[in-house]
Amino acid sequence: MRWDKPNIRNNLHDLLGRDKPSSTAWVRDHGLEEIRRAMLQSLMGVSGCEVARMSMRLRYAGDIEALWYLRTDLFNTLLLLRGQASAQNALDRITPLFQGQLPRALRAPLLQPVQHAHL
Repeated sequence: MRWDKPNIRNNLHDLLGRDKPSSTAWVRDHGLEEIRRAMLQSLMGVSGCEVARMSMRLRYAGDIEALWYLRTDLFNTLLLLRGQASAQNALDRITPLFQGQLPRALRAPLLQPVQHAHL
């Protein structure tokens, strides 16, 4: 019995010199952990039950979408402990890390220039 049964997709990937789909999962998981670390680092230097709760939620977030939605809670936690400027600064550092990792439905729409009709 053959364990590595060839199929058309694997052969096509080999012919085109592309990485196997599992390697894209590694890249996606690496991005997830990079964002998680950045979010946890923004909580460094502060303590309390709100910080512990937020830290736990960040550690147990299962995917990139969960981390995306936790940004608001992270902002609110930092807002209470460090003030608006520090909370906004942390979010401004974290948000660009999500670029290219979110599903299309969560991405911000591109703004189209408004065209005014001349009458």
